[in-house]
Amino acid sequence: MFGFVTAASELLSEEDKIRYRGWYCGLCRSLGKVSGQSSRLLLNYDMTFLAILLSSVHRLPETSEECACAAHPLKKHLEIHTSASDYSADMSVILGYYKLLDDWHDDRNPAALAAASAFASKCRELEEKYPRQSQAISTCLENLSELEQDGECNPDLPANCFGRLMGELFVMDDGMEYQQELRAFGRTLGRFIYVLDAATDLRSDIRHERYNCLTGTPPEEIHQTLQVMGGDFMRCYKKLPLTADTQITDNILTAGIWQKYAMKKKKQSKKENEGNNGKKPV
Repeated sequence: MFGFVTAASELLSEEDKIRYRGWYCGLCRSLGKVSGQSSRLLLNYDMTFLAILLSSVHRLPETSEECACAAHPLKKHLEIHTSASDYSADMSVILGYYKLLDDWHDDRNPAALAAASAFASKCRELEEKYPRQSQAISTCLENLSELEQDGECNPDLPANCFGRLMGELFVMDDGMEYQQELRAFGRTLGRFIYVLDAATDLRSDIRHERYNCLTGTPPEEIHQTLQVMGGDFMRCYKKLPLTADTQITDNILTAGIWQKYAMKKKKQSKKENEGNNGKKPV
């Protein structure tokens, strides 16, 4: 999810910070069980959010314990785990595999190809276990690549494509409740994330002549578009029957998700002000 779906940790209570890290460590443990130590390279806070949200919606039984690990061998820390942690780990492997393949195709990066090869066998197993999600991931990423190669300037088209992928990701099992609500939330969140990522990288992409779906969008419309899309996913979010850790998920979706974009805007504004004042950075 591009590293956007993270908490604004400075706004969390100490208790919620501990639980948030506990969910992250639980996902790390699940990744280790999926494909050994190497799969932990795919660990991120975006998929931690997926585990927290699905556990809350489905009221999944939770286990927690104080553990030491290879990364922190001298100090025990909280690990929180549910079946959604294992699911999020599985999705991390599938998404990571296709992302590495995409890096290879785009940049001919031999390290990406080598890493993808290491996950190929496990990914094939998971594709058999999750045919719906796997088909959505592979198809949508392929369609996205085609749109980007064609230089599609209508941001709705690639955003809708990524939204479809995310919609399927948030439906853990076809037999579980709230499929419609979760799919709608994932779809609107995915649309927002795609455009937010494009907005964050817009100036850099223009400078380096890379594709960006917002290249032809007037600057004054971009933030307005993001506000509308943010309202869409928040309306869907509020329809979910959340039962736990709502302070964390609220924080992520109202503050954390905007952090990278806000930081980039702040840096750009600072550079513009320094340029207008004729001053060089200190």
